[in-house]
Amino acid sequence: MSIATPALTNFTAGEISPRLAGRIDLSRYFNGCRTLENFHVHPHGGATRRSGLRFVTEALGQDRPGLLVPFESNADEAYVLEFGEDGTGQGRMRVFSGNGPVLIDGSPLVMDVPYRADQLERLRYAQSGEVLVLAHPDHPVRTLTRKAHDQWELEEMTFTGRPASWTEGNHPSVVAFFEQRLVLAATPAQPGTLWFSRTGDMTDFRLRTREAPLDGWRDREIVDASGDGLRDGRPGDTFALLDGDGFEKLDGLKGQHPDGTTRYYRYKGAANLTASGADRTVTFKANPSGFQIEPVRDAEGELNAAFWDCFEPGDRTEAPAGEAPLDDDAIEVTLSGRQANAIEFLVARGKLWVGTAGGEWTLGGSLGDAVTPASIKASQEGTCGASATRPEAVGFATLYIQRARRKIREMAYRYESDAYVSRDLTILSEHITRPGLTQMAFVQEPDSILYCVRADGVLLALTYEPDQEVAAWSRLPTDGTVECVTAVHNPAEGRDQLWAVVRRSVGGQPRRHVEYLEAEFNGVMEDAFFVDSGVTYAGAPVQTLTGLGHLAGRTVDILADGAVQTARTVHQDGTVHLDLPASKAHVGLPYVSLLQPMRLEAGSSRGTAQTKRKRITKVAVRFHDTLGGRVGPSPQRLEPVYFRSPAVPMGRASASFSGDKTVNFPGGWTPDGLLTVVQDQPLPMTVLLVVPTAVVNE
Repeated sequence: MSIATPALTNFTAGEISPRLAGRIDLSRYFNGCRTLENFHVHPHGGATRRSGLRFVTEALGQDRPGLLVPFESNADEAYVLEFGEDGTGQGRMRVFSGNGPVLIDGSPLVMDVPYRADQLERLRYAQSGEVLVLAHPDHPVRTLTRKAHDQWELEEMTFTGRPASWTEGNHPSVVAFFEQRLVLAATPAQPGTLWFSRTGDMTDFRLRTREAPLDGWRDREIVDASGDGLRDGRPGDTFALLDGDGFEKLDGLKGQHPDGTTRYYRYKGAANLTASGADRTVTFKANPSGFQIEPVRDAEGELNAAFWDCFEPGDRTEAPAGEAPLDDDAIEVTLSGRQANAIEFLVARGKLWVGTAGGEWTLGGSLGDAVTPASIKASQEGTCGASATRPEAVGFATLYIQRARRKIREMAYRYESDAYVSRDLTILSEHITRPGLTQMAFVQEPDSILYCVRADGVLLALTYEPDQEVAAWSRLPTDGTVECVTAVHNPAEGRDQLWAVVRRSVGGQPRRHVEYLEAEFNGVMEDAFFVDSGVTYAGAPVQTLTGLGHLAGRTVDILADGAVQTARTVHQDGTVHLDLPASKAHVGLPYVSLLQPMRLEAGSSRGTAQTKRKRITKVAVRFHDTLGGRVGPSPQRLEPVYFRSPAVPMGRASASFSGDKTVNFPGGWTPDGLLTVVQDQPLPMTVLLVVPTAVVNE
């Protein structure tokens, strides 16, 4: 026999696939776990129990899933927009700010929207300043504008030179901003086409324009004949038509606005006047005949828009047929390839990254310059294919869900290959995404974590720090199913906040809740929040807590003044009775955090320890800010870790502990050599190091 004390120093491989259970030659085997539930892996290597989900309110729609959209107005103001559907089938939107709903006259700000619940999966958005542009194939493009904290306006977008193909049921379904252009793409009839607006004007999609005045527009000036001192083309004003010259549709005149500033007017009527043999004077008249023409403005100064267009100097107008577009004009481009190229997402980086069902593309200027109608190049970079799920831009990479929805790929430029490469981030944990992924949200403060919603409602977390070669998956199950998530910065707390809509069972009926993930444990035991759908009471000591109607009939965990109290069932009136009065209490649904490393491999005098019978006699664990927990060979057989010391007075909660604890291991001889660390109380836990003492039977 031989005695081994292998040190499990970090968990930066996360939960890895059962297919790797024999790969002890793989370095990441020793940093991985067979099971990692309700833990976040830190880039530094340790694993921290995730905080609880705090209840905010019931979701807008209880019958169908909704959608959460982030909106960051500036460094100090951020919002979460909840889209849903009420009981009558009317689309609704609610606004959250900070940790609760935005109120108007004391009630939550809720407004009607045209998007039904079954359409929300295809709703795409892109933000510019205070404007959120919304695209959906069944709806015209709309803008949602924040006018004030409690004033939002949704309206259909009015375009200049709108493409003729954008018709009922054939609207763009993807949207982004790139190089000061609004980019819309992928109508049902043209799934591989992109439309770029004119530079600096996201409503102008004309493919060939010129700045007013066009050639010849200055040559003819309106003459004031009404005596008001304005050359604005009212009835009685005139202009000269020189011998041999003509005037017809699309010709222009120089004149004035009623305020005296310069304007150019383009004719769009049917008159066709020609001066033959002598100069002629053309008079503006309401019912023209001979050398007369419809007035530009009526007697009150209103523009006669049926016959004239009005331009300020520098305004854009359609270019004459056959002329080349300007560099900042709108652009229409269609991707072509051997496979289906329906565009699923757009991400603006140094180039425009385009994800299609058939592969990944980049689009930019031909020679690395800005995109123009004469200089635009689309390059296919890969053939992995993308799903329609909104991607996340992370550092220099873009993370997206592959077409089959079972892989997260990292699209990034690789200097060594001088190419854009899509790396599989689930290669070591292929099992964890098996039911398929439906949504993602990225949090970068305090740690870089990509959250993914699985098709079965389980929330996944990927700690992603490529510079440190950390890509660690864990599962975050809760009592219910997560339907959608989003992440938004919370300026008041100085962190990014994950929001979710969670469907839970209350009183035997499904109920949808809006909740957010609480901040990490701050070291103060009274603030420890490790319950789901939880609420907090803070105030004068009480023994009966109210406001738990959303958990009526459910058994809840309670942490009161930093001490764990007996689990209780919430009464139908939303109250729960405590063992002892408390001035600060956190109440909510329990959840279990479980960490189980891979089978031990510390070698033996005759080679590997794999397949040999072994017995773990004790386990030393290095904790940080931890209280409570158990250790054993399996979740069904565990020994408690004792933290309370005689120095702590009775009736007072223990403080969190940082240091080493050793537990006599209750397991026997097995060929696996498994150990499990569990936290099932509403208390914090961080595991930094695990050192088992194992006897290996040679």
